[in-house]
Amino acid sequence: MLSKAYNYGATNLGLVSSFQITRDDLLVNIGAKVFYSVSGSDNASSKFYVYPNITASYKLVGDLMIGYAGAEGNLQQNSYKEFVDQNNFVSPTLQINPTDQQYDVFVGLKGKLASGIGYNIKGSFTNENYKPMFVSNVYDSFQTNTTMPYVNLNSFEVLYDTVKTISFFGELKADVSKDIVFGIQGTLNSYTAKNLEEVYNLPALKLASTLDFQITPKWYAGFKIYFTGERKDRLMVRDVTAIGEPAYTNTTVKLNSFFDANAHVGFKYNDRWTFFVKSNNMANQNYQKWTNYPVQGIQVLLGANYKFDF
Repeated sequence: MLSKAYNYGATNLGLVSSFQITRDDLLVNIGAKVFYSVSGSDNASSKFYVYPNITASYKLVGDLMIGYAGAEGNLQQNSYKEFVDQNNFVSPTLQINPTDQQYDVFVGLKGKLASGIGYNIKGSFTNENYKPMFVSNVYDSFQTNTTMPYVNLNSFEVLYDTVKTISFFGELKADVSKDIVFGIQGTLNSYTAKNLEEVYNLPALKLASTLDFQITPKWYAGFKIYFTGERKDRLMVRDVTAIGEPAYTNTTVKLNSFFDANAHVGFKYNDRWTFFVKSNNMANQNYQKWTNYPVQGIQVLLGANYKFDF
């Protein structure tokens, strides 16, 4: 309920064990994580959690090709600040629960294609209880409480569900020279929710690429391009025609995929002064990162940094 503020608290005590086995090019860590969690506004709920903590790696071809695998789990204590860092438009009425990541089973391959060029490919299967997802808050046109300015389809709440995720990740990093660094990475996810109709505001595809280079000892520049795939949100609106108990319509909305290109150029005048120019959303894309919140168009920022010597 939007009119209700939730009190919450949690105390987590954890113990992590690990036993390492080394045999030539093989490295194995075997262990477990144990947590005791006390939660609730009156510390009335307590529970033990036990997770695997197993990883292994094997040098197939020296540092050129290293295979790795593992099975891990964790108890992630969420906080209001962390939710705000992810989404600035959450309301002050969130239920805060820890995320119980029962297991994350993964296998991958990493190494070097050549001197200065590294790669990492990984596939994983994750099962999480109480995985948080942002959704638009319920809209009630009959709501007249002026002390709640976040009730006009302009804020978000958090829903939790048990979610299984199949994920594929790839990354390539290249130090082209001592002055040029290039990187590209991508993640493809497939989600399955236990109770909710959809997984909300979780893109199936994310791509990012960066390029940084030192032009001269004083001049530097960089580019970043990223792509975020389509996401879904839920809109619940009170039906003004309903008689008696309030009724709500539930609609799934799609947020289009988008890409964003940013760049910066800087000049290091001396050890203390640095001047820079930054440009964001260079393609002037008109997209919504969150429902009802379109981003600004192209932005240019000129500035300077001064380093104090204390």
